[in-house]
Amino acid sequence: MLSSSCTTVAVLGIPFHNVTMDETVTLIEEQIREGGFHQVATANVDFLKNAIHDQRLRDTLCSCDMIVPDGMPVVWMSRLIGTPLKERVSGVDLVERLAEVSARRGYGIFLLGASENHSQRAAKVLQQRFPELRIVGRYSPEAQPLEKMDHEEILRRIEEAEPEILLVAFGNPKQEEWLAMHRDRLKVPVCIGVGGTLDMLSGTMHRAPVWMQRNGLEWLHRTWQEPRRLAARYLADAFCLLRHLPGYIAATLAQPRRIAEPSIVVQQVGNTKLISMIGDLTGAALQEFNIYSREACLEGMNIVLDMSQTGYMGPESLGSLVYLESRMRRRREQLWLAELPAHLGRILRTGQLHNYFMTTTMVSDALYRTAKAEQRLLASFTPPLGQFRKEMAYVDVRTELLQDVCRRIVAVTETEDTTLVPAAFASVGR
Repeated sequence: MLSSSCTTVAVLGIPFHNVTMDETVTLIEEQIREGGFHQVATANVDFLKNAIHDQRLRDTLCSCDMIVPDGMPVVWMSRLIGTPLKERVSGVDLVERLAEVSARRGYGIFLLGASENHSQRAAKVLQQRFPELRIVGRYSPEAQPLEKMDHEEILRRIEEAEPEILLVAFGNPKQEEWLAMHRDRLKVPVCIGVGGTLDMLSGTMHRAPVWMQRNGLEWLHRTWQEPRRLAARYLADAFCLLRHLPGYIAATLAQPRRIAEPSIVVQQVGNTKLISMIGDLTGAALQEFNIYSREACLEGMNIVLDMSQTGYMGPESLGSLVYLESRMRRRREQLWLAELPAHLGRILRTGQLHNYFMTTTMVSDALYRTAKAEQRLLASFTPPLGQFRKEMAYVDVRTELLQDVCRRIVAVTETEDTTLVPAAFASVGR
């Protein structure tokens, strides 16, 4: 999980991390030290357009550990909706910065994708610039749909190379979907989808002059180089923004503001944290909410948000909710948004997130649903007695799973306000 100081800004439903280039590199180094698997996406307007029309891609992007804005139009949109991102974090620039850091730190980099010629030339360019850089492997598989790729061969090569950073140049959405598909098998701390970055590094495509990059005109330079491929794409991106962005801006600006001081009220109901958000979810109230929700997530608890008295919720608040939901899905816990006011419903619809969250009209219904989910989980750890008598076999149960079951049962029995516990769940702890 990223540093608590890192905030996210939802732009048309995608939670971009509000970081500079330097902060991005620092966070990636933290991920390398942490180990495990972290997926990083460098997203532009084309990502937003594809995600609007592809729910699976949206879920994949929202599950990424970090998303940075690879394009000035994304930064401009964040300014229009009132929560500006700090700066553009270009994929090409990020790869060069990571190569420089890797040369100093000794991190190994694996290049996956692009053509063999372009991959080879990109590796040569990087090693010429940074002689100490360790490129521990390269592989350019045949261009095929995901379902026809030889995944085992790709994974074997990566595992043998043992890189700290994996750069995947399959293009969007293929590279993001491939990484999400293998997140449980990839033993690489940082995996980044880099699109056409290797083509640019190889010299096949030339970057725009610096003044065009700074003024958000790099797309025009790229269109001049590849008019047949990119002109139609950029036109479709523009129409998508004209269709969806105005409604999102209007819904954000039309939200009511609460005069009273905002507050966060937290109660525990069994293995669920009931968090009531009263007033505008901004500033200190948002920070307090992030602390409580992060603690509940780390404790393995479900979360029900009572939003009946919630006022203004800006792009930063929405970004926090998306990031929280993605973390909880990964841990197989539930997040419910209960009793949404009309203005928050409009925010979710215009922000393309109305199908992403679980919502309900009553807090009691959300508590009941989380309780039933807990019942099913507890039941899954209790095989029928006849099974033991019939098979007479030892069952290997992991200690942490038993601890989790015991913690959930104790949480039910120790709930202070029993009136909030649905009857169906209260019986579990007896």
